[in-house]
Amino acid sequence: MIYKTYENYKEKYYEAQNEYNAILNEKEELFIMTQPKSADYSKERVNGGTKNNVFDEYLVQKELKNIDQRLEEAKSILYDRKRLFEQKEEELKHSSDINDRIYKYKYLDKLKIERIAILIPCGEATVYRALKRMK
Repeated sequence: MIYKTYENYKEKYYEAQNEYNAILNEKEELFIMTQPKSADYSKERVNGGTKNNVFDEYLVQKELKNIDQRLEEAKSILYDRKRLFEQKEEELKHSSDINDRIYKYKYLDKLKIERIAILIPCGEATVYRALKRMK
């Protein structure tokens, strides 16, 4: 039953996407720091108005958090997960196992139960029972 492995690979692929997205969001938040902002006139200047170099601070934070390295690693993992996921999907599409075929027709091809029963061929009740077992 390939569909179980396929589901596992799909879940791992989505987790890798979320991790990559989280690191990208972190990088974006740091980058937003560097963008020009309006002056804050609500506070009094007491230290002679020394300016912080926001771009230097951005680079320091980026280095401290190893964002570029983490992003490359996450990208590599994401690519590998995608490749495994696509291989398993292809394997699932060519599987002759009845459960794999029902899964493929229902979740990949988005067919209705009646159509799946004709393609397998079996009764609709059999398809419903197989889908219930899969959940």
